[in-house]
Amino acid sequence: MDSQNKQNLTVNGEKDYILRVNNLKQYFPVAKSMFGKPKAFLRAVDGVSFNLERGKTIGIVGESGCGKTTLGRTILRLYDITEGSALYTDDEGNVHELAKLKRNELQPLRTHLQYVFQDPYSSLPPRMTVGEIISEGVITHKIVEKSQVRDYVVSVMKRCGLQEHYYDRYPHEFSGGQRQRICIARALAVKPKLVICDEPVSALDVSIQAQVINLLKRLQREEGMSYMFISHDLSVVKYISDAIAVMYLGNIVEMGTTDDICNHAMHPYTKALFSAVPVANPHKKSNPEELQGELPSPANPPQGCKFHTRCKHCTERCTSAAPRYIEVSPGHIVACNLYDDESADEQTESGVAAAEVNNE
Repeated sequence: MDSQNKQNLTVNGEKDYILRVNNLKQYFPVAKSMFGKPKAFLRAVDGVSFNLERGKTIGIVGESGCGKTTLGRTILRLYDITEGSALYTDDEGNVHELAKLKRNELQPLRTHLQYVFQDPYSSLPPRMTVGEIISEGVITHKIVEKSQVRDYVVSVMKRCGLQEHYYDRYPHEFSGGQRQRICIARALAVKPKLVICDEPVSALDVSIQAQVINLLKRLQREEGMSYMFISHDLSVVKYISDAIAVMYLGNIVEMGTTDDICNHAMHPYTKALFSAVPVANPHKKSNPEELQGELPSPANPPQGCKFHTRCKHCTERCTSAAPRYIEVSPGHIVACNLYDDESADEQTESGVAAAEVNNE
């Protein structure tokens, strides 16, 4: 897929973007030569491009193993970027190329960019109290004076629905929902501008999920933060997101506003995902679309369109040519040969040529 084509479809100079990701790749070596050089790679993120407006939320959805979590961690440089760019623009308009920053240059930006991990049980250090966990970043980055740290942390805890007497308790004393609130408070304590939420409610009961999601939305309204919300729960993503990007095997296959993706899905994979969402109406029967075959390995992805091995609309072109990004409506893009007029013309011409040969 042409990275320049992706960029043209996603960049709009009139909008205020806090994050611009272009052709981002994250490859992990899985085999080495006899001289120790990598010779085979797992392509966890394979050329992803998208933009996030300031104060908005983009949802990243897809099956387990599609690269959602790796994408989030790569953007924040928890993994070094293999190729591509991730541009963060601060409130003063300064643009920071995260891929090129050294560790000491990246450190001041850690307060701007925060991560809420998926598992609230393993992401909290068990030997530190709640107050110590939340205040660690505050002290390291000197958010407030040392004499004001406790009062400041308590105020952050209260905003996240945590009582003051929790300050001296340990993580094992809390439920999953309360632990996730602690994780959110830890991220918000350093006053971030962009928060990447990696399936923050997947391990919680439905009622607790609603509390945490409403907390995130309220904090976004109050602080003007931007979210990148990673999840496989489409109903949650639909509720919290302004835009949605659908990932498959390391690539974004469709992207648009929440209304575009939820109500006017174009890509066969997106349609299959949404058809599998349970219907809340007991009188209405759901009719999920079954995907054929197994999810291919990202270490050895199929040629052409990566989805063609599971797609019932697969054509001969899909097996050899990777689809381009097509803008089917303003801001709604899809990578599928079904909507590429040039692909359709080529297929028609090849069909006519085959018919002429048969007639001869």
